[in-house]
Order: sequence, then structure tokens, then C-alpha cells
Amino acid sequence: MNRSTVEAAGVALAVEEWGEGAPVVLVHGPGLDRLSWTETVAALGDDVRAVAYDRRAYGESATHGPFRATSVPEQAEDAARVIEALAAPPVVLCAHDVGALVALDLLVRHSGLVRAAVLVEPALLSLVAAGREATAALRELLVAGAREGGPAGAVEAYLEDLGGGPAVFEQLGAERAERARAGALPFAADLAAAPAWEYVPRALRAITAPVVVLSSTRSPSRSGARARPLCSCTGRASIA
Repeated sequence: MNRSTVEAAGVALAVEEWGEGAPVVLVHGPGLDRLSWTETVAALGDDVRAVAYDRRAYGESATHGPFRATSVPEQAEDAARVIEALAAPPVVLCAHDVGALVALDLLVRHSGLVRAAVLVEPALLSLVAAGREATAALRELLVAGAREGGPAGAVEAYLEDLGGGPAVFEQLGAERAERARAGALPFAADLAAAPAWEYVPRALRAITAPVVVLSSTRSPSRSGARARPLCSCTGRASIA
């Protein structure tokens, strides 16, 4: 394992690498950081060069002053700098939730950096017929969590919903759970960034790299419902 930092727009991003071989860059979702990929990295083994980083303001990565807002394109530019600095493009991207939007933005605007992508539960509720209802339900869940436990309580509510109940914190372990609670500010910024991403369906259809969209039967219903419509409007996509 090697640790380093990559500068992106004056922000130092914390990066870890494992193994050697074809590069796979891992982009985490809301409420977690690079440690969320621990089991994935172990499964990939030493024959893959796995690169995971903390997105800005998460984990050990920095930010400019108090972190209040971000955007998918900003996050994609950060990811591009990581790939260019460390990963010998083109890479395979594996990305979750808002991180999956970052991957899509890279596929559209920096296609030369990515040769394939695995999108885990991409945060495109606008593709779901009941998207507004799903968004309202998520907002209600987070407000209830914040009412009970403040900003960290909202993160906890999201992770419980994502992981199917309180047992998710046993799966995460004490370190990852504590780091998640400490990431309430970038978590809130992520939730605002996802619906604000202005994607162009024509640009998604023009993606030529193979894309696999993953959704689990244990995932919230809003996650699985958007997999098929995303595949229908993305160039070479399939569902797994």
C-alpha cells in the first residue's frame, strides 16, 4: 500500500494505492470516504492497481475554507487530476452514488481517461418515474435523522437506509462509522450537487466505453429503479 496526495485546484486529495497491473480508480459516494472500498480492494487482489482517494473535504482530503458546496463537474475535475497524476490512463472506474455521477461526467468530458466504468447505484433520481417522491422521502429521512442527532444524525440515517438498518454500522466498523459522522458537511454538499448536475442525454448516448450499472436487492428501492432507465440512455451500458 502506498499513500500520497494529489493537488487538484489547490486542494490536496489523500490517495492510497494497492497492487500492480491494470489501474482501477474507486470513487466513493456520500457519507463515506476511501475506506469504504476496503473489501473491494481486497477482492481485487494484487494483480490490479487499485487507487482510492478521499473526495475533497472527506477523510484526509483538504478543502478551501469552510466547505459548503460542490458540484459534479468540480468533483470530476478532481478525479481527472488523480487519474492523470497516478493511474496511467485510461482506467476502469468503479464509483458509487454521487461518485457514479462523477464517473459519468468524466466519460462525457474526459473520455480519454476512462476505458470502462462500473456504476453502483448512480444518484440519478430524475430518471425514475417517482423521482420527486423518492427525493421527498429521502429528505424526510434525513431531516428526521438531523432532528435526533444533528448533522451526524443525518449521515447515520442515510447510511442505515443504504445498508438496510442499524447493522450497517457493525459492517462498517468503528473507524469508518466515525469518519462518516465527521463528514457531515461534504455529505450535505453531495446531496445538493446530485440533482443540480445538468447532464445531456445526447452526450450520455454518445459514450462509447462499456458501462455496467450495479444495483442490489438490498438497496433502497429508489436505487434499483434508476438502473434500467440509465442504461437505456447510455451508449454501451448493461445491468448487473
